[in-house]
Amino acid sequence: MRRLRHLIGVAALAAAPVAGLSLAAAPAAVAHDQLVGSTPEEGGTVSTPLTSVELVFSAAIPGEFVQVGVTDAAGTTHQDGAPQTVGDTVTQAVRQLPDGEYTIAYRVVSSDGHPIDGTVAFTVAGVGPAEPADSPSSEPAPSSEPAPSSEPPTPAETSSEQTTPAAESSADDGGGLGSTATVLLIAGGAVVVAVLAFVAAGGWRRGPTEDTDS
Repeated sequence: MRRLRHLIGVAALAAAPVAGLSLAAAPAAVAHDQLVGSTPEEGGTVSTPLTSVELVFSAAIPGEFVQVGVTDAAGTTHQDGAPQTVGDTVTQAVRQLPDGEYTIAYRVVSSDGHPIDGTVAFTVAGVGPAEPADSPSSEPAPSSEPAPSSEPPTPAETSSEQTTPAAESSADDGGGLGSTATVLLIAGGAVVVAVLAFVAAGGWRRGPTEDTDS
């Protein structure tokens, strides 16, 4: 009987260290994943323009359940597009961040299936204000002169252009008719003069004949 008790006591003493190690390791085994690093870091100050922020977790996490937002003190969001997850690192692109205080808010699903969330605060200083969204256009200003029209001329314009030569032709014809009339008048006058001369000559010859007979 004493021998049995002695064996049980020895076994209990031998198992005690193993049990203690098991209890110490148990919380670590059931603990959720957690954020272990970030860029910018918590409470840090950034003096160069940022194009993205990064979150690093204690284990790889599913990328389809990741949500990241970057806001300033006024609550304006600055994230650009969806976050990208590679293993334990989440990268979120951001638009230009002017000087000010910002907060990264995240929500992911741990590798054990439990959701975890948190925030990271940082400051931007020395970068300056954000550039205006619309830059001045480099295109030349439109000319004030009217562009040449490619449309066909209207019927009125066509009629005017076509009647101009006709008017000129009519004027030319009028000049020709005037010249012809002048020639005819001169010829007619010459004929009349010739007739009168003939009659006068005949009458002068008849005069002496009639006197002789009497």
